Amino acid sequence: MTPNRTRSAVPLLILSLGFAVLMGAAAGMGKPAMLAPFLGLLALVGLFIVPSRLAFWTIFVVSMVIVGPVMYFGKLDSARWGPPLLALAMYIPLVAFIFKPRKPTVQPGWPLWVFVMVMFLIVAGCSTAMSSPRLGEVVVASRTYMAFWSVALAVGVGMLAPRDMLLAWKALLVVAIIQLPVAVYQYFVVAKASSRLSPWDAVVGTFPGNIEGGGASHGMGIFLLVAMAAVLTLWRAKRINRYFAAAVMVGILGSLALSEVKAAVLLVPAVFVLLFYRELLRRPMLSFGALLASVVLMGALFTVYATTFYAGRGMTLSGKMPTSPLQSIENQLNPEEVHTRDTGKGVVVSRAARMADWWSRSVRYGDPFHAMLGYGIGATQTSSIGMGELVPMFPYPLDMTGTTILLWETGALGHLLFMAALFMAGLNCNSSARSPIVPVEHKALLEAAGAGLIIFSITLPYSNFSLRAAPSQFVMVFMLGYSIYWWRVVRQAALARAGSVAPAAEVESGPKAMKPGFVHKQAAPRYRHG
Repeated sequence: MTPNRTRSAVPLLILSLGFAVLMGAAAGMGKPAMLAPFLGLLALVGLFIVPSRLAFWTIFVVSMVIVGPVMYFGKLDSARWGPPLLALAMYIPLVAFIFKPRKPTVQPGWPLWVFVMVMFLIVAGCSTAMSSPRLGEVVVASRTYMAFWSVALAVGVGMLAPRDMLLAWKALLVVAIIQLPVAVYQYFVVAKASSRLSPWDAVVGTFPGNIEGGGASHGMGIFLLVAMAAVLTLWRAKRINRYFAAAVMVGILGSLALSEVKAAVLLVPAVFVLLFYRELLRRPMLSFGALLASVVLMGALFTVYATTFYAGRGMTLSGKMPTSPLQSIENQLNPEEVHTRDTGKGVVVSRAARMADWWSRSVRYGDPFHAMLGYGIGATQTSSIGMGELVPMFPYPLDMTGTTILLWETGALGHLLFMAALFMAGLNCNSSARSPIVPVEHKALLEAAGAGLIIFSITLPYSNFSLRAAPSQFVMVFMLGYSIYWWRVVRQAALARAGSVAPAAEVESGPKAMKPGFVHKQAAPRYRHG
């Protein structure tokens, strides 16, 4: 060690020794609470040291494969705080990365949908500020409105290399395969032992849920559609091994068959339309064949549902149990479908009836302020930390769908902005996929992300997974960040062509190019971030 380095290390050594002495003194007092500030400071310093890749993959693994089983099998509901807290912690290295000194270059800016999403957050903040918020409501709502955007921004600004993004997509496909063995156990062991009228609600895969009943099976179903879109686009681009693709499709179809997620099955043709609409005129036979295959697949899954889940169902005390999948769908679309539970506690309200109730209370009877801006974040939520102000006023939960959450908490304006942002981000993915500078694998995955974000947008009235289930939230913000990143790369390339500015990402070729892993053995481009 040189003398200069020795002198520069002395203050750090003295500071570390003093910190250790203070920690030891606090521990010696026999009060564990005294250690909390020191441990918090150490954790804060550690966030600057932990590599961004490790932080991202920690959030990925905890969100997609750990928190759900811990809540389901371990019956530890507080585990749902794990992914949001990790995502909140990621803001610290994100800020450090953004303000890191770089060579001056023309900034590509941000896609329009980002400003729409910022407007949504501003609307949510104003609605909360004008509605006398409670601390518990805001803390609980942070899981929905604040935590996971760090992941989208981290991916969008390039904290992760494109090879990590590609690896994350492949890891999501592996997670899709994992759903099947977990669903098999839940169906044949857990659900068979349940006394619920709909025991198959216990089939949720690795998503959060309750071993005694329901869970985020809706979120699992939509995630499987995103994985299906990724497999189809990679297969069309000839960038996926056929055996791996077959394994993923078996996992997807098997999990859908066991979990009884009707809306996800209904959306199978929509996924095919979103992926193959460009071939409609160029290759009409291929498009027609793909659509026909999706309809046949949908019909086959509904047949499985009818013969497995609805066969021999008897009447209940209320006489309202559906006897077929189609009748169940009709009930959910009926705005007058409201009846008392067999237990006599609470009421069962269809999705359409929930929206009709909001319209009646907020629009028809003249409450324009709350109709447009809602009651503030957290108003519909309940937890051990706090209860939303609207929860005691209704005989049914208000947070069963994303639409009802947003309408009650952020109003019609907030709901419209959030849905529009997701839809516009999906369109951005499709436009970026047409750029010649985007590698083939990423073109295919951008098309899958575009379809996935549009599906997330139109399923807000279906369930609350995009705002409540950590795995679904992670998938959504990852696709949003993916959309931002490639939009900025394409935009930077356009600026470089126009003004001879060095692009933000340069494509490498040759023997050092990125290995595709599960995809075909053709070399994929690698990127350097300057």
